[in-house]
Amino acid sequence: GQVNPATVSQAWHIGANKAELDSALVRSLEDSDMTASLADMQPQDADYQVLKTAYSRYRQIAATGGWPTVPTAKGAARDSALHARLDAELSADSIGSTAADTAAAKASGPSVAQVDSQPTRKAIVAGVHNKTTLAAELKEFQERHGLERTGVLDKVTTEAINVSADERVKQIAANLERHRWLPRTLGSRYVYVNVPAFRLDAYDSGQKTLSMKVVVGAEYEGKITPVFSDSMESVVFRPYWNITPDIQRLEIAPKVAADPGYLDRNEMEYFKDGGETRIRQRPGGKNSLGLVKFLFPNNFNIYLHDTPAKGLFQQTDRAASHGCIRLERPAEMAQWVLGWDGNRVNQAMNSGSDNNAVRVPQKLPVYIVYFTSYVRDGRLYFADDVYNRDQALVRKVAAAD
Repeated sequence: GQVNPATVSQAWHIGANKAELDSALVRSLEDSDMTASLADMQPQDADYQVLKTAYSRYRQIAATGGWPTVPTAKGAARDSALHARLDAELSADSIGSTAADTAAAKASGPSVAQVDSQPTRKAIVAGVHNKTTLAAELKEFQERHGLERTGVLDKVTTEAINVSADERVKQIAANLERHRWLPRTLGSRYVYVNVPAFRLDAYDSGQKTLSMKVVVGAEYEGKITPVFSDSMESVVFRPYWNITPDIQRLEIAPKVAADPGYLDRNEMEYFKDGGETRIRQRPGGKNSLGLVKFLFPNNFNIYLHDTPAKGLFQQTDRAASHGCIRLERPAEMAQWVLGWDGNRVNQAMNSGSDNNAVRVPQKLPVYIVYFTSYVRDGRLYFADDVYNRDQALVRKVAAAD
């Protein structure tokens, strides 16, 4: 990496194993093939290589004039510009991605975007355009840019479409830099949460074996989800929610003052913590942590957990928590982490002991990361810069290019 993340307000707290890179530099100086040695120092994972290829393709698009701006007013001019705009990016993204799609399909089955994209790509190649193919292209674009898959050119989709090719080049370059901030090896079995993508992926022996939507911290001071890594140590079934002093003071206490029955209705109670009177929520269906939480002790008091607010997972923008990460399918996560079958997990969640902590057989690395252009199943995706961190990094990386 050329940029220290601390200098560009990234809230990034993952070390890049500098000692290992220093050793690699010494080996490079001793090696007669300097080019190959330097190439070996960059991240070697497949996602980084796909981003590099995308960076090259998007630079070519930008260098040849980019893509047309799509007007907001309906009419033939907008339709023509829209076809050209979608073709430019979708066809560029499809070049060389067939092998990646095939490998991903063999490993885990085709994603929704891949299923939609197959007729769409054929239509692009053939130059076929009608309402059906246009809607399919729009849905694919929306899927790959973190938007609701409506197939309709609404205001938000138009704004995303009219981001210039040059801006996308800068965005990809910035996220390549973020990759260089990560350790070169993440481990053979680990959990990986990309905050802007609102998604968790779990890997075993280098293969993605579990994937789900997540809800992350709201984009307000004090609620954002930081970037860091630590090791998962335990799973707690039917947990208490020990409400933090700040939430108790700012959110719960005013409600209790206005409504004396608030605590009883929400299964809350007072308890003593080191001489301090605190509020906690009892285990059960109303508990804000749901029926299970996953602990990896850290300085930020961040953890993964279930939630009774299942409707949030239907939203495309899922920045809504106090900082912790809510899981779409917590029971499956518990099975994956502990190696238990579904019946055992369901029993522990629904009829087991309260606040039952189970040690993880082997500590699991957990990486909470921040990528606004990233790779899923071998294809390039873009996400909203939910915490407004791209601009400062884009400027710094562009100056070093």
